[in-house]
Amino acid sequence: MTATAAPTVLVASIGEMVFSSDPDSCLVAYGLGSCVALAAWDPSARVGGLAHFMLPSGPSNGSGPVKFIEGGLDNFLKALEARGAQPSRIILKAAGAASMLAIGGGLAIGTRNAEKMQAGLAERGLRLTAGALGGTAGRTVQLEVGDGRFIVKSLSTTTEL
Repeated sequence: MTATAAPTVLVASIGEMVFSSDPDSCLVAYGLGSCVALAAWDPSARVGGLAHFMLPSGPSNGSGPVKFIEGGLDNFLKALEARGAQPSRIILKAAGAASMLAIGGGLAIGTRNAEKMQAGLAERGLRLTAGALGGTAGRTVQLEVGDGRFIVKSLSTTTEL
């Protein structure tokens, strides 16, 4: 009997980003509510990245490198390029931005996150190739670095984008 190695799981917590070029790695962001996870995969460089954004904007006071989409999006894309990915080749997919809370008349953080992500990518000449944004359900996502599959799981469904 031969033992097989378990895949390496790298977790992007709130405000964090993870990267890998190991085809056996899986990049994961757990429990997305109004947060947005942005996955990037370059099929030529065989490198993937996953960022877990919390809010559309905020102060840059030493918080996580991708806590805020404004500012954090550039941090993520630059770090991806430093690992050999090219913006013209990357496949971008996102999930999250759910409406989880109705506080103070509805802050619509999820909606604002989705809009800020789309606008930020457009400003850089990029766009999502797939997304699972909005709704009211929390999600967990994973990017399979070996083949670029992006899997979105909620309480009742599992979908590949």
